[in-house]
Amino acid sequence: MKKRTRAIRNTVFALLCCTAAVTAGQSAFVPPIVSHADTQSDLENKIKEADEKLKELDQKIAEAGTNIESNKEIQDTYWDKLVTTQNKIDLVNLSVADKEQEIVDKEAEIAAVELRISDTEERIADKEVQIEMLDRQNKENINRFGQIMHAMYITDSDDYLSIIAGSADFYDIFVRSEIMKSVNEQNLNFMHQLLADIDRLEEDQRGLEEDKKNLEYDKITLESEKDELIDQKIALDEEKKYYNDLNSSYWDEYNTYSVKIKDLETRQANLQYEKKVTQADREKAERELEEEIRRAQERAKNNTVYDTGEWAWPVSPSYTLITTYFGYDSWRGGNHGGIDIGNSGMMGANIYASKGGEVIVAKTTYIPGYDYGMYVVIDHGNGYQTLYAHCSAIYVSVGQVVNKGDCIAAVGSTGWSTGAHLHFEVRKDGGRIDPFSVVSIPQ
Repeated sequence: MKKRTRAIRNTVFALLCCTAAVTAGQSAFVPPIVSHADTQSDLENKIKEADEKLKELDQKIAEAGTNIESNKEIQDTYWDKLVTTQNKIDLVNLSVADKEQEIVDKEAEIAAVELRISDTEERIADKEVQIEMLDRQNKENINRFGQIMHAMYITDSDDYLSIIAGSADFYDIFVRSEIMKSVNEQNLNFMHQLLADIDRLEEDQRGLEEDKKNLEYDKITLESEKDELIDQKIALDEEKKYYNDLNSSYWDEYNTYSVKIKDLETRQANLQYEKKVTQADREKAERELEEEIRRAQERAKNNTVYDTGEWAWPVSPSYTLITTYFGYDSWRGGNHGGIDIGNSGMMGANIYASKGGEVIVAKTTYIPGYDYGMYVVIDHGNGYQTLYAHCSAIYVSVGQVVNKGDCIAAVGSTGWSTGAHLHFEVRKDGGRIDPFSVVSIPQ
């Protein structure tokens, strides 16, 4: 789109310049009557060289511009890749942060379970101490029972053997023994309570052992889950490293193209500066050429009359179509200084001198889309000159004397022209006159 816009802008600019040349320039710009051949030739060669250089510079500037756009397009793709990878890095960073938080939470759970295990182990230890203490008290009571039994054995109590026979163990003997009737109620209750406490403590201890086992299982499960989270985090860290490395390589490429673009822009700026200098040199040569032509024109005021005969039609008699007449032209919005002969198939056709005279301009350098293009001016003496414009080839040189009907150029479409035709002008004392005042269309 940018290239198309620039092309349209340049085309419009060229047309405006050409229109200005036709509307304003035709009344002011009059190709000269006489020129010093060597000086004019040198200046024309200088202008031609400048045109060639300008053309070459324009091509290089365009190439630099194309390369800049191409490199910017490539750079834009790396920027898109940078944005994409950075988004992925951001997502991975969020996932890593989530995993790290999950690991912290899991470690907190494990710590809580370990605390509960530690608390349970302390409670189990307390139960063991209580059980040991009660067991010691129980053993002391059994020892006292043994002493009682020893006393009964010594006294040979009648009930002794029957008690032993019907008892399951020493404690049962102790409980069933008639001698217990002599043991006060308080001691008996104490022993029952002691045994009940032992049973309760042992049951609590078994429950705590089961709780501890479950907690240790929970701890193993949590540690396994934590290890899995750590593995996931490691994988995410690897993925993050991969994208960071990729991002780094994209930045390297992006910066490489930044340097290339900067170099191309510098080169383009230098070329544009060189073009500006060359254009200034060309314009200077144009001014010098115009001044040389003006001086030659002054020298030719009293020149010889080369041909006193009739004027001839400047192209083959078969070409008689007039596409634009002399005078005001509404299409151009200004005066037209000659006539345009524009039959189809005229490209390359011969152009003939309308009358004998000396060639004072044989211009082969031109700016495409501007002014007369390649043209010839012949001085016929007595204040008359003819101009043959938009040629595709020039066959004569400055200072050459030609006769009426000599082939001097070929029809073309150079300069500001919409197609192959001959722009033919007749001038008298420096001003344009209607060509049909001296020539007629062949019948």
